[in-house]
Amino acid sequence: MYQIDRRHFLGFLGLAAGSATLSLTPARALARVKLADSPILAWDQLAKGIHALVDPDTGGNVLTVASGDSVLLVDTKFAHLGRALLTDAQGFGPDDAEIVLVNTHHHGDHTGGNGSIVSKADASYAHKNALPRIEESFSRVKASARQAQAAAENGGGSEELIKSAKRTERAAAKWRRTNIVPHTGVSGEKTTITAGQLVVDLHHFGAGHTDNDLFVHIPEHNVLHTGDVVFNGLHSFFDPSGGYNTKNWVNAAKRGYELCDADTIVIPGHGPVGDRSILKAESEYLEQLIDAVQAEIDKGTTKEAAANKSWPFMKGLGFEGIKGRAIEAVYDELAG
Repeated sequence: MYQIDRRHFLGFLGLAAGSATLSLTPARALARVKLADSPILAWDQLAKGIHALVDPDTGGNVLTVASGDSVLLVDTKFAHLGRALLTDAQGFGPDDAEIVLVNTHHHGDHTGGNGSIVSKADASYAHKNALPRIEESFSRVKASARQAQAAAENGGGSEELIKSAKRTERAAAKWRRTNIVPHTGVSGEKTTITAGQLVVDLHHFGAGHTDNDLFVHIPEHNVLHTGDVVFNGLHSFFDPSGGYNTKNWVNAAKRGYELCDADTIVIPGHGPVGDRSILKAESEYLEQLIDAVQAEIDKGTTKEAAANKSWPFMKGLGFEGIKGRAIEAVYDELAG
């Protein structure tokens, strides 16, 4: 059974040099302002009180939204970054800001930092299907945390990040499974939570990238975090152990699109921040992938031969190293 951890994720990420050339859609490019050097990590400000950490070298994209005495934090990247994420998120709010954490799905590049955050959060959420999967990752997460300083150093981290990672190493020795698993599992198509004065809608449109995907929608600010339902400008990642469903993944992307208008700021799971067009692009990519693979199956092409093919809709996408994996996953699903 394949599990996503930092080593595996960065392994295929290292093959995705094309992602370095990605850019924001013009509407969003004007909204991003690089923060001063005071935070530990390299955040971008999308609007007042709203920040995103969009770094292809450190796992899934993170969102923070400050409201009243609380800060909403969406996803936590890898273990060595968790404490720094917590410190920065608290810094975006008032002194002693409460943290409300949401994990968009169970994969380790989105939940690895939970160990530094869950026990300190005022509330924490994930889909109910994610909770046992996150708990099962405990040994891997703890082992990763025990190597946090080396991970920060190898990633070219700042002095402050390395210090933060070193503190994570010491703390990890006392972690228990409850330190990494969110407090509350949500179910149903829509769950509304609050973070300070902020109303946050958590949407689950069925199995897509995983069987526990959540969209995090903040209507007040017209912001949507899609989790890994969207890989912007990249080949999508398929995890056979994660409960993916490609045809419903298409539907989920379309349902996410319906939550947006032309001005919605959309934070994908990976790739640059954009607008609702990146949801449309994701659904079109998956639809074309399904059609192309089905045509190969109908011709009698083997899975191995199909995995070496490419089609025009794939041209110019990052994460080139996982293209074959995506083809194989869809082939297995369609072939039964």
